[in-house]
Amino acid sequence: MNFVHALSQSSAVLTAVFFLLIAMSFASWYIIFWKGMMLKREYAAYKKFLSEHASIKDWPQWLMIGKNLKNVEGSVKFLLEEIQKLQPILPRYENHEAKKEILTMHLLQTLDEIRSWLDKGLTILASIGSSAPFIGLFGTVWGIYNALTNIAAQGNAGLSAVAGPMGEALVATAIGLFAAIPAVLAYNTFVRLNRLLVQNLRHVAEQMTVYISNANTRN
Repeated sequence: MNFVHALSQSSAVLTAVFFLLIAMSFASWYIIFWKGMMLKREYAAYKKFLSEHASIKDWPQWLMIGKNLKNVEGSVKFLLEEIQKLQPILPRYENHEAKKEILTMHLLQTLDEIRSWLDKGLTILASIGSSAPFIGLFGTVWGIYNALTNIAAQGNAGLSAVAGPMGEALVATAIGLFAAIPAVLAYNTFVRLNRLLVQNLRHVAEQMTVYISNANTRN
């Protein structure tokens, strides 16, 4: 089926459906490449942190030195910068549990901010994945309705008269699926990768909380 021919022969509504689905497909692929590159950088930064810093003995205290923190990249750095901001405050509390609660509260808030940042664009992917097939189906139904109306008006119900308009109408469903399937697959993949990354960051935050709160208590 020639898409250009189908587009030239379609009604204004079906043409609008075609262009809407094409725009949704471009938007989904843009988000897929953008999110893919972003997560690639985040995972690379996390692996670099594990290999260069987390293997050092008492690494939480070592990283609290400003010059050492400069070498950390990605979302892990957000957590460490938040702890650095708390360093002047923690010595005011003598109770170990109070220090631990303060660290936990601030790091959980930072993790929520990181999770919100990682989830950017996922709503659009989910919307495209769920709505594109129905938009394509609407275009198909509209095209079939117009084709049957024209056939009835002409009084010609032969196969050649029916097959062409019907095939052109079905192009809308194909484009809808073409836009929806990558969006759904990418959405599920990104949700899983985001969850794993936040889980790894939470482990780092938990270790930081224990080390830093105990270190301040000993001091």
